[in-house]
Amino acid sequence: MHTIAGYGVHPERYALLALMSGLEAALPYDFFVRSAGKPHINRSVLESLPVPASVLNPEIRLRGLLLNCLTKPYANLWQSCWDETYTSMSWAKDDPRLTADTFTSLTDEWDWHTPLRTDYERRQALVELDVLASMALGITLDELIDIYGLTFMVLNQYEADTWYDANGRVAFSSKKGYGKLTFDRPDFERIKNAPAGKVFTRTITDDTQPGGPRERTIEYVAPFDKCNRVEDYKTAWKFFTQKYGDAK
Repeated sequence: MHTIAGYGVHPERYALLALMSGLEAALPYDFFVRSAGKPHINRSVLESLPVPASVLNPEIRLRGLLLNCLTKPYANLWQSCWDETYTSMSWAKDDPRLTADTFTSLTDEWDWHTPLRTDYERRQALVELDVLASMALGITLDELIDIYGLTFMVLNQYEADTWYDANGRVAFSSKKGYGKLTFDRPDFERIKNAPAGKVFTRTITDDTQPGGPRERTIEYVAPFDKCNRVEDYKTAWKFFTQKYGDAK
């Protein structure tokens, strides 16, 4: 048996909720909890987490919303946290899988296209949250890299062996959580070096939707590549420093 603690938030505090959802998804906050040696994240742990008053908070808040507002019941939360500055924000990394309209197309009305849907987008948002949270807390780039390399060794291993296709879908990962959604290693090794534009398909039984199991065909488009989290940290750090200076 495990305890599930629920917390009610007044609508006037939704912006803080969105901010904390972004911060708590970042490695510095995970590191803080680990360092405190707490076996559970309960009220006392949450109350101990720092809440920075930073010019970076809108960037953090938006990424928290984009990662979490995945279904229609989040529409009210999205609307109540809406800020016109969201449409002028952008990705910190230049990659065709990260498009400008992720931000420019946003409105105060939530729809299915509002949140981040691809694996590649969601990973990049988490990378940027790591950087933004560090900058807001006064953690240096070198310190963030040390936290990642010395404390999150399992994540480091997964990052080194997770491959994305041209559309941002994970095609293979040593992380088992993807289950049927990715190729197994022998099959992926056979297609890993396929030329750009080559399409591979897999048909799976999807039992995650209402109405029961159904057949689903997934497409993977070459080329396939990996990400380097440390290099992405450096890129994002430079981007946000140029945009905001040495902001806190």
